[in-house]
Amino acid sequence: ERLHGMQEVRGSIPLSSTKKGGKMTPQVLDGSVTLRGLNKSYGDRVVVNNVSLDIHAGEFFSLLGPSGCGKTTTLRMIGGFEIPDSGQVFIDDRDVTDDEPEARPLNTVFQNYALFPHLNVYDNVAFGLRFEKVGSVSAQPEKERVMQALDLVALGSFSGRRVHQLSGGEQQRVALARALVLEPSVLLLDEPLGALDAQLRARLQIELATLQRQIGITFIYVTHDQHEAFTMSDRIGVMRDGSLIQVGSPREIYEMPASINVARFIGAANLVPGTVVERGVVVVAGERFSAPDHSPLGDGTVLIRPERIRVGTGAHAARIEHVTFAGSTLRVALSIGGVTLVAEVPNDETSIGLRDGDQTMIDVLPDAVRVLPAAQ
Repeated sequence: ERLHGMQEVRGSIPLSSTKKGGKMTPQVLDGSVTLRGLNKSYGDRVVVNNVSLDIHAGEFFSLLGPSGCGKTTTLRMIGGFEIPDSGQVFIDDRDVTDDEPEARPLNTVFQNYALFPHLNVYDNVAFGLRFEKVGSVSAQPEKERVMQALDLVALGSFSGRRVHQLSGGEQQRVALARALVLEPSVLLLDEPLGALDAQLRARLQIELATLQRQIGITFIYVTHDQHEAFTMSDRIGVMRDGSLIQVGSPREIYEMPASINVARFIGAANLVPGTVVERGVVVVAGERFSAPDHSPLGDGTVLIRPERIRVGTGAHAARIEHVTFAGSTLRVALSIGGVTLVAEVPNDETSIGLRDGDQTMIDVLPDAVRVLPAAQ
């Protein structure tokens, strides 16, 4: 509630902003990040392979991929904790490739938070300020900056508590306040919610995205959790085997994956062989389905998301192989022409009669079909 009550502005709102008439007057910082041909190897193992990327100032950008895909190493090269074998890192068009971490206009929130257990919340947040160089961004007194940072994360009344007296979610917020109090133009976040339970993680995802949109600082977030990336991000970069294989909005990544690898990694997917026989028509297991008009003629791999299959209506006969209860939904395995498709349907009165072995009809909406090249 505290976060939602703040004024939402795009463009950075440093903690040192002044107030006029009770409203924040932001000092605009930039925060664009550009990567050009980044490469990193450890011995014979290539960890990051020719990654080039433009991250816009003020956006929430997530690097998404499985363990070992190179996303954390990429983040560490942005932060200056790893030096690339080749390539360049620019922040606001300034080449920072060879700069030490403390010389870059950014800060980092790590998964383990790295809080000092012998210090209270206030002193943890103030720690970095006490080592600031003279002539830094803000001339505000320490106490004002610390309390402003704690208020941003709804911990203003917790300043005197010790770290061991805080929950995991509260510790995460302290780490975030400690990073924000130094007024970076870019904030790097290395799976900071990974150690939290599912319910708390879901709540903090919303809070973190809300906070980012309110203060306008560029967030670069590393995660292996697709739902987390979808919930918070303006754009996502999907990584695999050290390479950046697609960049786009959450909806673009999900609905229009650029490759079979992206389709398999992002969400549940039916991937079956098919042939585009004419404009707007693809044949799967002998059945003709509508497909996007731009689909190339010939053989390919057909992607259909489970939630886009309608069960109990349509023009295609199918046999129900198995119905799996999944809480608010049912997962229905369907056999059609020797091919198995999995549908996800609401657990309501329309699906209560679905039984293993029954015959049914199905339908697939035209915009739910995507045809990917078979050679991928």
